[in-house]
Amino acid sequence: MKNSKFLIAALVLVTVAGLAVAQKVSIDFRFNTEAADAKNHFNWSANGTSVKDGFDAATGASKAQSTTAFNVVRYDNEATKKNAVPAGLRALVLYPVSSWDTATNDNFTVTANGKQLVIRFVHRGTAYQIVTDNKGKIDTDDSFKIATGIADNIGGKFMIKDEYLKADGNKANMADLDWSKITLVDDEAAEDATVDYDGELTASLKKGILTIKGNLKAD
Repeated sequence: MKNSKFLIAALVLVTVAGLAVAQKVSIDFRFNTEAADAKNHFNWSANGTSVKDGFDAATGASKAQSTTAFNVVRYDNEATKKNAVPAGLRALVLYPVSSWDTATNDNFTVTANGKQLVIRFVHRGTAYQIVTDNKGKIDTDDSFKIATGIADNIGGKFMIKDEYLKADGNKANMADLDWSKITLVDDEAAEDATVDYDGELTASLKKGILTIKGNLKAD
């Protein structure tokens, strides 16, 4: 059975990697922001190929290898590898297919003001912020912000730089990043990408469960 799972994942990866530019991308995301949850999933489709993915505790990886397979959406093409979506979108959708420790270490948080959500996390020295409108809509054009280089990689461990650390904070703890000290800039598809995906996704937070659904279209 385990070998069958790996074979299916490999076939999905090969199939998706060989796709031409997708005209439409569909996303169905579920992530428990409060605890490890076997119901977490990242299901998506492009060019008629559907991928149903989640975290495989036995292997410590995603069941359908979306970490790599989603590159068909992440990049404009395999040769140039220009971002076709905001970097924060690709980083966000991988949390349901990663271990709970990843979200904990990255200080993944969601705060709500009515239907408006603010999603923040820090992954491998980069801070990401995603803010919906007051109806819970995530727009690929203006909802994403990013700040790079806010931590140093020291022996494989990321340490927050002194200038961005909370007073008396722990450099190794991403929860001790002082967001008021960093400069967030727009996070969008690369200007010179041969294709980018535009559209809105609908996000909601109920009892700690973050869901994101919708379609993006090639531009």
